[in-house]
Amino acid sequence: MAKGSAFMRRLCIVLNILLGFLGVVLLLVGIVASTFKIEPLISGYYWQDGTQSVLFSIGFGLATILLSILGVYGAYQEHVLALLLYSIFMTIEFIALLALTIIAILAQPQVEKKIEESFANMTSLYNTDQVFRRELNKLQQEAECCGLIHYTDWRDQIPSSCDCPQNYSDKQARCAKVIVNAQNYRSSEVNKNAGTDPMTVQSPVHYVHKMNCSPILMSHVKNTLRILFGIVFTLATIMLASVIVALLLWNNINTRSSVTGISHDDDRMKYELQPHKMA
Repeated sequence: MAKGSAFMRRLCIVLNILLGFLGVVLLLVGIVASTFKIEPLISGYYWQDGTQSVLFSIGFGLATILLSILGVYGAYQEHVLALLLYSIFMTIEFIALLALTIIAILAQPQVEKKIEESFANMTSLYNTDQVFRRELNKLQQEAECCGLIHYTDWRDQIPSSCDCPQNYSDKQARCAKVIVNAQNYRSSEVNKNAGTDPMTVQSPVHYVHKMNCSPILMSHVKNTLRILFGIVFTLATIMLASVIVALLLWNNINTRSSVTGISHDDDRMKYELQPHKMA
């Protein structure tokens, strides 16, 4: 029983060190996120809803760090009360984490729909926000896409980051023809509907990427969510394992203490009976 108790004590300490590390990561992520106000490319507005995520990260990070310290102390000192309190509070945190994760998974389709709807604000935001303009231009150049929904979303303000390279392979299939109209680019499809003038027809012809950027953005969002959910489920698994080991260690210590107490009582009784036997 002593060997089993020693093994569970070491295992409990190792698991809580891992929990403490993950708690520090969550805390740092929350602190760093709270110090920056970033205009996210996928939302079209300042990430006000992110405040809840920041508080969630900081709160769970602090709670995990404190509980891991309590777990290490209880396991190292074999303190019954510390292990019991650790098991209770860690179970509460585990249930809360699991419940919030399930809610987030169920709400994921609505979040993705909200993000897609925010793409309609792209043009106005592009003209007013420098961060958004820089990030979107970078995305369009690197991913070889134009517009979040369609390249015609730009109307007569297609940016140069949508341009196909001059020596682009398969240009006819992957690029769309546009015409430079004075200072801006105008789609040839728009010109057909609105009517063209001789000056526009004689303008230089350019090619822009046909593919829109929304599938690329949504794939990034989904991959990020998968990573976050993976981290959360890893944390939850370690929490559950820590609680089970702590309870087993707590039970082992109680059992060992009760057996030791009985042995001391038997020895005392035998010692007290010795004088009578000698007499």
